[in-house]
Amino acid sequence: MKTFSASNFINLNSNLKLSKNTYYIAVLAVITFNSILSFENITFDLYFNNLYEEYANYFKTKDLNSFSNSNTTFPIWGYSLFHLFGKSVILNLLVQQLFTFINLIILDIVIRKHKLIYNIDLFRITILLSSTWFLFHTQMWPKSPASNLLLLGIILLIDYCKTKKYKTLVLSAVCFGILHNFRSEYFYLSILIMLLLLFYDNKVYNYLKTSSFLLIQLIFLIPWMVFTFNQIGKPLISSTNSGHVFFIGLGQLPNNIWGITPIDKDPLKQELLEEKFQKDYDTIPYSSWNSIEENNYLKEEFYNFVINHPKEWIKKNFYAIRLLILDPFYVGNVGNFQQNKISNIDEIRKLEVLFYDFKFRKMFDLIYETKWQINAKEIIQLLITVYTKLFGIMIFVAFLISFLIASYKMLQKKIVFSKVEKILLTIIIYQIAISILAFHMPVYNSSIYIIYLIVLYLLFQKNLSIKQ
Repeated sequence: MKTFSASNFINLNSNLKLSKNTYYIAVLAVITFNSILSFENITFDLYFNNLYEEYANYFKTKDLNSFSNSNTTFPIWGYSLFHLFGKSVILNLLVQQLFTFINLIILDIVIRKHKLIYNIDLFRITILLSSTWFLFHTQMWPKSPASNLLLLGIILLIDYCKTKKYKTLVLSAVCFGILHNFRSEYFYLSILIMLLLLFYDNKVYNYLKTSSFLLIQLIFLIPWMVFTFNQIGKPLISSTNSGHVFFIGLGQLPNNIWGITPIDKDPLKQELLEEKFQKDYDTIPYSSWNSIEENNYLKEEFYNFVINHPKEWIKKNFYAIRLLILDPFYVGNVGNFQQNKISNIDEIRKLEVLFYDFKFRKMFDLIYETKWQINAKEIIQLLITVYTKLFGIMIFVAFLISFLIASYKMLQKKIVFSKVEKILLTIIIYQIAISILAFHMPVYNSSIYIIYLIVLYLLFQKNLSIKQ
């Protein structure tokens, strides 16, 4: 029996050497490269930026007439802070990518400080090859600062688990508190993390300190709670679109029994809302569809659909798993796919659907039969997009395999998951649950892409430490 320890992993790729300073310069170069690739397609005309601009005007004037919709509770307002300084793509891109750069440096420092990953050079190279992460931060949307706040909060949480310094836990809570003003769905994740931390505490004093992790976050939500109370007479800790997400998520199953489509203005959803609220939703901007009344009603309809057709809902969830594996992470907007401004976009969309349905023969037939009109520039953009997708699939599948092997070994009591690993796995499982049970969008899963990489390397090391 030969023992192959995780420490031997250092020597597996001894030819891969990447010094700290070289890595930092390389990160800057990769950020710049991906930003330049995407720059011509970056715009404030997507992702509800018009509504964030209204919030910014409200912050400046305190005038409720700043809003085009009365009783505004969607979206949550965090990204409006970026609009306080105007609609400069260059300025916002610099801020978002600077945050990305700083986070990766802090992560590198913490990993080396606690010796979390034995082969840091290979981990660094994997990050540099991860175009999905750098392209993700080129868009003018709240997902970029939100994902970086989440990552920074987790980095600080890892440091707290290793050092037990309370101020690090407080700083992590501050990051999460600000995060909830950008993406409110992570508040429930914070509860799970706090419960995990409490599980490891063994003194009443530690319980009180750990509980402050959530209390500090609630402080940062007080302004939003006051605002929503003034708007609708009820304090909220989130925005009001979860019902919409769950409802159209049922439409991700092709030819589903409910007849729902996975689009915001789904015809059945519109029909039900018009019947319930007696409004002409064709004449109402989509943001006005997201009041608390519509949101709660769509939640009820979602529950009714699931209860009446549980087998169809299970089929939908299995289809969502397929989507998650085949399209796990964001591929960027290098070719301006978001606004359908690349040649042969209809054929490209059809190829994507055929890929998800495993109809590879039809894919090749479509490629052969199509009269392609794309130019050299668009070919390069497509190649970058395909590379980003394939690399993302490889990372996600590698994570799944490592997780399944580690879980099997854990059941055999050959290994145990550490506190840090349990926290990181909780984050991933939480995000995967949203993709499967609610609505799968690669951009949501991309928010925790770096977490996937960390866990992949940790589990890989753990699996290597088993006797072969």
